[in-house]
Amino acid sequence: MPKIKRMRKNLLIILLFCGGLCNAQSVIQSINSGSVISATATVGVGEIVVIPQNQNQSATGLIGVLAQVNQQFLEVPSLELSDKITVYPNPTVAKVYFESTQSLTKESVSVFNDAGQLVIQKEITPDNAVDLSDLAQGIYLIQLSNEKTKTFKIIKH
Repeated sequence: MPKIKRMRKNLLIILLFCGGLCNAQSVIQSINSGSVISATATVGVGEIVVIPQNQNQSATGLIGVLAQVNQQFLEVPSLELSDKITVYPNPTVAKVYFESTQSLTKESVSVFNDAGQLVIQKEITPDNAVDLSDLAQGIYLIQLSNEKTKTFKIIKH
């Protein structure tokens, strides 16, 4: 019985070794001339590469993994008009007033509830106000839209 187990173990080692040889990739074209990686060889992200420390020695090298790093930056445009807007009173019972150095009459205002549903969409009145008296108590987001967009959080009592 011990011979059968040893034979199975040896057979498994041989199969794993042969399987590793069959699936191996070669990216080194020649060492003696100094060209290490062929210009046509493609190495994908996540593949292991060997970089020789000395071009005359093919047995030594640094082993590394090719990685790809993507940096993405989110850009927030400057909100010149929106930065100069003040909303009051907060918390409010009925109307919310907008104070700005520029006229906001006929600007579009959208009011969203805490579930993100649009509950009011109208233009600002001549007194720079939006009436919220028909809404239930809660937290609302008021979005003022013109060329730029600004959102304000309002608490309604």
